[in-house]
This record gives sequence, structure tokens and C-alpha cells, in this order.
Amino acid sequence: MWNEVKIVHGKPRHSQSQGSVERANRDVQEMLAAWMGDNNSSDWPSALRFIQFKKNRAFHSGIGRTPYEAMFGCTARIGLMSSNLPNDEIKEVITEEDLEKITNEPITEEDEIGNEIIEIVEKNSELDDRQENICIARKNSKKNLEKQGEKMMKLSKEKFPQLEIGLTVCVFIPNV
Repeated sequence: MWNEVKIVHGKPRHSQSQGSVERANRDVQEMLAAWMGDNNSSDWPSALRFIQFKKNRAFHSGIGRTPYEAMFGCTARIGLMSSNLPNDEIKEVITEEDLEKITNEPITEEDEIGNEIIEIVEKNSELDDRQENICIARKNSKKNLEKQGEKMMKLSKEKFPQLEIGLTVCVFIPNV
């Protein structure tokens, strides 16, 4: 079954080690197997969007947030929050009947015209806020990655002290 799955990655961080790529492959494989078991299905392509969403919602220590937050500047919305229903109406939903009532309510032309102007103004303001949040999240992610890189360099310099020019050294190269 796994022969059908091909996971393509970009260039790994360290060309000497494929460890992070292999771990990512194993994670995806295990998540696929769990999804297929839970859903009693062998239709693994259907699971990929759920697995991608789950991985993008996992905290990443290098960037100090989830990949989704770094990309979109906000936490991922799930459930009714990801729908087109207004937030004030979603807050009032407690039962399935409440949800059916909201979704089946007829919208009158007067409601549409009156709310349209307000919605446009609110959406423009919301888009500006979202764009600003995205910029802030990306700047913070960049700072965290730079901090992580500095830490890695410091540890590397401590582990491998600077040598004099002309000195002979023996470097262990693992079997790949």
C-alpha cells in the first residue's frame, strides 16, 4: 500500500542527514494508517487534507508558532468558525436546531442591502487587520528562526573548536 505514496520534500537542512525527512515521512505514514483505521477505509488520498491540516496546526519550536499561524497570521479555524455564518450568530448556536434555524432563515432584500454596506466596511477593516497580523507573524517567525540558527552555530562552535591551519584531522563519515 505505501508504494503508492510518494512524499516529495524540498532540500533538507543538512545534506549529510536525511533524518528530519525520514521522521516527517514516518509521521505522515503513521497518521495515514491511524486515519484509515479510524475510518475503516483504504482511500488514503482522502485523508491527506486532514493530515496536512493537522501538521500545519502543530506547534513548531523553530518559528515559535504553528505553520498555519506563520502563513496566515491567525489560528486555524475549525468547526462553525470556518463557515460563512456571522460570528454573532455562531455564538448563539447551542443545538442543531439553532443551527438549522439560522441556515434556513430566509434573507429579505432589505436585510441584504442594509447589511451589505456594513459588511463591506467591516471586511475592509478585517482584511487590513489580518494583513497586519500576517506581517507580524512572519516577522516573528523569521526572528525565531534566526535565533534558532544562532543557537545552532553557538553549539556547533562549542562542540567543534576552531583548529589551526595545517593541522591534520580525522572526520567520521557515517555510512549512508
